[in-house]
Amino acid sequence: MVIARQGQQPWTRIGLTVSRKVGKAVVRNLVKRRLREIFRKNKARIPAGMDLIFIARREAATASFAVLTEEILNLGAALQRRVKPTQQGR
Repeated sequence: MVIARQGQQPWTRIGLTVSRKVGKAVVRNLVKRRLREIFRKNKARIPAGMDLIFIARREAATASFAVLTEEILNLGAALQRRVKPTQQGR
């Protein structure tokens, strides 16, 4: 799940929330590392200037890296369609 809003900076920032329902500390940290790496590798596919909060669900603990990547990219594509381009020169 992702919560998104237009940020005040020209770059995109992320926040990660992984509760104890996902698993123990080792599992939660693994999910966070995977999400950070996916974001790092695919920044260009996510609209710039956004503040994103990723809320990991239980399924994220057992999902493969490829499945997580696909989900994040689908969310990024949906954000691209919804974000209006900013007007230049104002």
